[in-house]
Amino acid sequence: MNRGRFLLYPFALMYRVIVVIRNIMFDSGILRSKKFPIWTISVGNLSVGGTGKSPHIEYLIRLLGNLSSYKNLHISPERTAILSRGYGRSTSGFLLVNENSSAQEIGDEPMQMKMKFKDIMIAVDEKRARGITKLMEMNKDLNLVLLDDAFQHRYVQPSVSILLTNYYKPFYEDSMMPTGSLREPVGGYRRADIIIVTRTPHDILDVERKMIIKKIKPFPHQKVFFSSVIYHEMTPVYDVAFFGKKVTKETTVILLTGIANANDFRKHVQKQAREVIHISYPDHHWYSLVEIMKVKDMFNNISSADKIILTTEKDAARLHQATITEQLEKLPVFYTPIQVKIKEESEFEEILVRHLGSYQLYNPIQKIKV
Repeated sequence: MNRGRFLLYPFALMYRVIVVIRNIMFDSGILRSKKFPIWTISVGNLSVGGTGKSPHIEYLIRLLGNLSSYKNLHISPERTAILSRGYGRSTSGFLLVNENSSAQEIGDEPMQMKMKFKDIMIAVDEKRARGITKLMEMNKDLNLVLLDDAFQHRYVQPSVSILLTNYYKPFYEDSMMPTGSLREPVGGYRRADIIIVTRTPHDILDVERKMIIKKIKPFPHQKVFFSSVIYHEMTPVYDVAFFGKKVTKETTVILLTGIANANDFRKHVQKQAREVIHISYPDHHWYSLVEIMKVKDMFNNISSADKIILTTEKDAARLHQATITEQLEKLPVFYTPIQVKIKEESEFEEILVRHLGSYQLYNPIQKIKV
């Protein structure tokens, strides 16, 4: 342990004690978890950021939409909602996301998802139990709520709990904050029904997967899956005239990121471009006008004509502030959409449907089976 981590160790120990006591209070019933009469799927992690929660929420939406027609789940966009805390937003309380919402009001990730899934109710509320209740009141036909980043929000007892862990920094090799990035002790993974190792290489070998599963030590009720990131074609943030632009070995890329872990994305771009100039900020960073002016000046000072500014889909949601748009809208600014793919998709579908099928589903507002 280096000196800096050694000095922080007492704080990590103190934080650990607080979290353990809180979990004991929930496990013993002193603090109560509310169970809702509709399906609730929680997607979260033990660590702070960097596991890809939002892309996995999007994956579930697409997957469940495809399954509903032949699994008799009766799931549809009109009966589905996403509930997020809305990290980094300027507001508080319950807010329903609409087309007039801004990323500042509701957070970058809910804004990103609303742009993709216009027919699905998306809301933010730091109190998830209250948020689910309000969504049920607003939509009497609602039967599924996907909870983004809710593994530690134990006031809700989900129908299915999905825990994500980063292939490059799995929870079993991490430590409690502030010496590490864990929000709670490693033992918290016991609450998960499904564990997904994210950001795994596309060519990961079976022997390595078995080794990882052995280190996770899943309980009999748990199943471990592996997902990878798929990068799609670049999309213009502002000017559609730039559609079709490709990155080649002649392209200089200014890579602008404000996410928890941009290493994979940077490596992906470096394989394609001549040069990558990476400007990195912390997760959910709100760009100032001064910062954007520096990016613009840097772009203008690149002598090559083959040059672009590239960012992530989540960052793009934060680049639509009026003052920023004014500076960048005429430049070739792009984002790269991503999706995740679970390697054992058929088995994952089967396990997920089994969990949902075993959950007694009814809507107390309608007083009928659905």
